Amino acid sequence: MYTSYFGLEEKPFSIAPNPDYLFMSDRHREALNHLTYGLGDTGGFVLLTGEVGTGKTTISRRLMENLPENTQAAFILNPTLSSQELLATLCDELKIRYRKTGATLKTLTDKIQQKLLKNHSENINTLLIIDEAQHLQPEVLEQLRLLTNLETNTKKLLQVILIGQPELQQLLQRRDLRQLAQRITARYHLLPLNKQEVEQYLKHRLSVAKCFRNIFDKSAVNAIHKTCKGIPRLMNLLAERSLMNAYNSNNAVVNRKIVLQAAHDALGDEFQVIPWWQNRLLKSVSLIATFGLVLVAGIWWGSHQLQETGLEVKLTSEKKELPEPPLTIATVAMPTELTQENSPRNTESKDISAEVTNNQSVPLSSKNETPIEAEKTSRLLKPEPKLANSPSTVQPRANVSVKVPAKPAIQNFAVEATEGVSEALLASFQSAIEETKKVDEFNVNDESIQDSSDESELLHLTQMPTWVQDGVPTLAFEMHIYSSDGQGWVRVNGRDRYEGDYIGRELLLSEIRPQKVVLNFRGEKFIMDALSSWH
Repeated sequence: MYTSYFGLEEKPFSIAPNPDYLFMSDRHREALNHLTYGLGDTGGFVLLTGEVGTGKTTISRRLMENLPENTQAAFILNPTLSSQELLATLCDELKIRYRKTGATLKTLTDKIQQKLLKNHSENINTLLIIDEAQHLQPEVLEQLRLLTNLETNTKKLLQVILIGQPELQQLLQRRDLRQLAQRITARYHLLPLNKQEVEQYLKHRLSVAKCFRNIFDKSAVNAIHKTCKGIPRLMNLLAERSLMNAYNSNNAVVNRKIVLQAAHDALGDEFQVIPWWQNRLLKSVSLIATFGLVLVAGIWWGSHQLQETGLEVKLTSEKKELPEPPLTIATVAMPTELTQENSPRNTESKDISAEVTNNQSVPLSSKNETPIEAEKTSRLLKPEPKLANSPSTVQPRANVSVKVPAKPAIQNFAVEATEGVSEALLASFQSAIEETKKVDEFNVNDESIQDSSDESELLHLTQMPTWVQDGVPTLAFEMHIYSSDGQGWVRVNGRDRYEGDYIGRELLLSEIRPQKVVLNFRGEKFIMDALSSWH
C-alpha cells in the first residue's frame, strides 16, 4: 500500500477512535478539562455535545485512560434501550450479579444501589459514560436521575457523563426533564477545527505515524478545510483517499487536484468543492451588481445628455439676443497649386497631396463687428508661412498624407544595379551585406555555445555534496530509451519511468538525454549515466 511509499509505519488517518492519534486542539483540551472538572467531588451529570465526527468519542476514551485507579467506569455505546434494559446493561458493566429471568426495575435498582454503597465504603468512585445519548428516551433519562439520588452529605455516589449530538441539548430542554437539566454541573459543545488547526491536525497524524515531512501542500490543506468544514472524521476519510490517489499517480506531495478527486471518490458529490463560477449565490450577487452598474451608468448618461441639451438651449437663446450687424463681403483669390520646385520637402520619400479650393471667398471685417468676430476674421485673412526659396504666394491649408517606407530586414537586402550607380559602389553595398550576415550567424552560434555550456555546468552525483549523496536512495538504471520529443523512458529499479516522475523519495527525474539522465533532489540538479547503479 501507500504506507511504505510515503515512509509511514502505519495508516495515520484511520477513523477508529485511537487515543494515541488524538489531536489536542484548544477546543479538545478545553472539552477534556470540562469533563475532568465535572467528575470532581460534587458529582452529578456532565454534558458533552458536538457535531458528528468532531472527536467526542475519542475524548471520552482519553478521559477513561486518565481516570484514577480508584474509579470503576461503565461505558454504554448503544443507548437505544428501555429503562429495564439500561439498568441490566449497567449491572453487566459494573459486574453486578443478578437473576437474568424475572428481573424487575426494583430488583435491578436495589442491586445497583448496593454496589454504589459498597464502592463508596471502599473509597471507589463509580462512573457511567453513555455515548450517543441523544437516542435516550425521556423515561430512561428520568430513571438515570433517580439513580443519582443516592448520595452522601458531600457527594453523589454515581457520576454520569452524557455524550451526544446537538439534538441532546434540545432533548434536555423538555419540561419533564428540567430536574435532570438542573443537575448538570458541566457543559461543553465541541466545535470543528479552524483552518490553522486543520494543517496542524494533518501534521500531528503524520508525525504519530513516523512521517515528519509535509505531504500535503498549502492548496491541499485549503481544499481539505473547505470540503470537510473542520470535521476530523471527514478529514480522515479525505486524507486517506488522497494518499492513495497520490500513490497511484506517483506523486510525492498531495495537491489540490488530488484532494478534489478524492472528495468525489470518498465523500460523494455533496462534499465536493464547488468552483466559484458555479456558486449560485455568487452568480446572483454578480447579476445584481451588473444590473446596478448598468442602471447607474444609464442615469449618469441621461443626466449628462440633459445637461448638454440645456447648455445648447441656453447658448442658442443667448445668440438670438445678439443683433446681426451687416457685413461687407469681399473675395480673395487663392492659388490652386503650390510651387514645390525649390522646396526641401521634395528630397524626402513622402507623398504629399494638397487640395485648395479655387477662388475661395473669405469675409472681411466690417465696422459693426464684435471683437470676437473681428479676431476670427483676422485669423482667416492671415497668410500662412512661405516656403523657403519659393515665390511670395499665400500657403493654403492642405491635407497632408505621408508614406514612410518600412525598414527592410537585413537578411532581405537585394542589390540591383540602376542607372547612374557605379559598379564600385554596388560592390561596396554587397560586401557590407555579407559582413552583416556573418555577424548574425556568429551571434546564433554564440547562443548555442552558451546553452551547451549551461548544460555542461551540471555535476555528476559523485561530485555533489555529501548530504545529497546520502539522501539519494538506491538506484539501478537497467534500460534506457531516448527520444527527442520527450517521450523516452528509463527502467529504474524494475519500473518504467518517464520525465517528471518521482523515482524515489524527493528524487525527481527531470530530463532523459541520449546517454545520461538529469535528476533533481530537494532542488539540487545533477547527472547520472543512463545505465548505472547507485548504492
